[in-house]
Amino acid sequence: MNFDIILSDVHLKVGEKYLSHRKQFETFLHSLAENPPRRIICLGDIFDFWFEYKHVVFSEYLEILNAFYELNRKRVDLFFIGGNHDFWAGKNLERIGFHILQSGVIFDFDGCKTMLIHGDGLNKKDWGYRLFKTLARNPFLIFAFRLIHPDWAMGLAQFLSKGSRQLQKNNVSGHYREAESIKSYAIEKMKNSLCDAVISGHCHKPECSVLQINGRQCWYINSGDWIENRTYVKWDGENFHLCHYIQNEK
Repeated sequence: MNFDIILSDVHLKVGEKYLSHRKQFETFLHSLAENPPRRIICLGDIFDFWFEYKHVVFSEYLEILNAFYELNRKRVDLFFIGGNHDFWAGKNLERIGFHILQSGVIFDFDGCKTMLIHGDGLNKKDWGYRLFKTLARNPFLIFAFRLIHPDWAMGLAQFLSKGSRQLQKNNVSGHYREAESIKSYAIEKMKNSLCDAVISGHCHKPECSVLQINGRQCWYINSGDWIENRTYVKWDGENFHLCHYIQNEK
């Protein structure tokens, strides 16, 4: 049976403190090799920080990258949409088999026309992030950032990520506004008949809802996260399922 796996917001971090989290996700990827899916689609923030240097890949991601590479060798198609933590994805991920896609791409799941997004920047009231998103994609600023030593770049990214996560904890209403903005955006796209389903990440709020829109059965799905929920989405050829990964203890 052909099936697909869709996931996001793993937020892999470097450092000994986060080793168990990285190993858990690596174990999940190895478990997929036993019965390989047709496709694995990553909807962003797989890494808590990713940046494309010409000759450097962050060493503590190597086991994860190798697990993806081995799945690709088993003829699993890999797709990657950048999130707000890893939108600088490029040639280094392509070398292990990923196809880099833009957020908003339409995928065909056996006849179910589905829009895939990360979901960041849809909250129109979050002017600060929308400005950051524009600046961070500026080619000149990307060139300038590439001049920073990778160790310093990772340290800076960890500092900013920690501050951002603390702000989110202190702003629960803002967190839910993100989720509401993504779902509203998805419903609007389906109302306009652009797609039969929308799958997103970003807000860390897992959801799999079947909606009736203009007489059609539509899906809104958020893949959740791997920090607290360890959720992912599976397409079995007919339906989407929100799944929870539970690691078998040996």
